[in-house]
Amino acid sequence: MPEQIHNPNIIRPEINRMAAGSQLLGILSVLLMLFISLFFFLGSISALPLGLICSNMGILLAHLSKGGDDHFPPQAIAGLCTSIFSLVVYLLLILLGVLSLYVAVQLFGLETVLDPEALQNALNNFLNQQLNSFTAGGGAL
Repeated sequence: MPEQIHNPNIIRPEINRMAAGSQLLGILSVLLMLFISLFFFLGSISALPLGLICSNMGILLAHLSKGGDDHFPPQAIAGLCTSIFSLVVYLLLILLGVLSLYVAVQLFGLETVLDPEALQNALNNFLNQQLNSFTAGGGAL
């Protein structure tokens, strides 16, 4: 086994582990967001809290990676951008979920929304009424 020669004249750049962690968490939060959007109908909503945690931790690590400097390292900028983007999307998903629940309660009532079979029947009836209200053909001028 050849012996490695250590040259003290070679300067290796220091790795900012917090900036690298921020970048990793930002990318992970975006991947979890894609996982939610691709497999939403398969019940992967449990990835939402994990994505929220990753995006928040990515923002925190990006700010901590500055240390006493006035600027962010390049990896921290990438982590900060991806984390903020995914955090905004997660918050919009939560807002959309709350608004859709509010609209469902307003349309069908709380008892119907809490019963899955009754909600399915109410949605089918609502959609049938909406589809039947469309007229075929044009109107007279």
